[in-house]
Amino acid sequence: MPRVWTVDEANAVLPQLREILTVLIEQKSRAELAQASLQELEMQRRGNGHDLEPELEFRRRRLREAVAQVRQSIEQVANMGCEVKDLDTGLVDFPSVRDGREVLLCWQMSEPRVMYWHDPESGFAGRKPL
Repeated sequence: MPRVWTVDEANAVLPQLREILTVLIEQKSRAELAQASLQELEMQRRGNGHDLEPELEFRRRRLREAVAQVRQSIEQVANMGCEVKDLDTGLVDFPSVRDGREVLLCWQMSEPRVMYWHDPESGFAGRKPL
């Protein structure tokens, strides 16, 4: 059974969550750059041969490491009992109960505190103020 959060409990972990998400967003950016770098070199290899293989392997390894770091940080958030929904906006959901039914408290890094909730089925588009 997932952890059930109160609004106060969710707000209390936001400083820690902000730190993790800041690092996570940087990790995602590094992974995207590593992937673009690898793709660029793969295109070059198609044009001029095999001498790029050592550099290709280095870039593949760098991409695997960057992706592993992203996954590890996402898992760190999941182990706290909440779920990263969107890395670009720093969107996180906290399982909660409202009026006797399961809901999700919804928070983005740009928000000072948890101010919204939504039904599990409606997602971000169905956010309502607390």
